[in-house]
Amino acid sequence: MNKWQKQARFTLIVMGIALTLSLTAVGILRFVFYLKWHSAMAGFAFMALMALSRVDPSMFRIKSKKPPLDERDLLIKGKAMIAAYWGFWPIFVLMAMAPFFVYGPDGKVPVTYLCWMVFVGMFVVMTLYSIAILNEYGWRNKDHE
Repeated sequence: MNKWQKQARFTLIVMGIALTLSLTAVGILRFVFYLKWHSAMAGFAFMALMALSRVDPSMFRIKSKKPPLDERDLLIKGKAMIAAYWGFWPIFVLMAMAPFFVYGPDGKVPVTYLCWMVFVGMFVVMTLYSIAILNEYGWRNKDHE
């Protein structure tokens, strides 16, 4: 398993844990402690764990004498980035156009909605990028087969 597979797998695991903890915390704050929705959203503080997914390059150092990146790796990373943004833009456009249909042309869009657009966009890009990398390299460790 190479560095990029490890990084992609680590990113997916961290994002899954952060999302699960956040949704659980929001549910507990809302339905167990009966807080209002805007107060229960404090449970999304667990999403700060997603910052760990950007720490991983220093955790997975290359131990061999192979070059850190070759032409194939660059091609795979480029394809993964294209796939990530291919999935991001339709979702972003739908989220950007939804307030027009919900609030009308003279309506006011809540600021929190704009923050959610950025968050969902980042989440979609990171998820699709990691999935595309794992799909291109393979989901399993090929070194021991």
